[in-house]
Amino acid sequence: MKFPWFKRNGIFFIPVSIIGWIILLAGFVFAIYSFLDIDGRSHSVSDTLMNFVFILLIIGAVYSLIAYLTSR
Repeated sequence: MKFPWFKRNGIFFIPVSIIGWIILLAGFVFAIYSFLDIDGRSHSVSDTLMNFVFILLIIGAVYSLIAYLTSR
């Protein structure tokens, strides 16, 4: 790959190209959408947070995998 999408900074991946920023923004938008969807169906704060944390871990794992594969 000639131009990486992400740069590794410790354990974090920082976007360095427009594609990287689009992936990061898509992750944030999906996390917000998931939170609002889960919050609309749950009956308590603990229901919302337990389900949201699981989705957030999946989003973070997918982001990290994409960033790892597209960084130097």
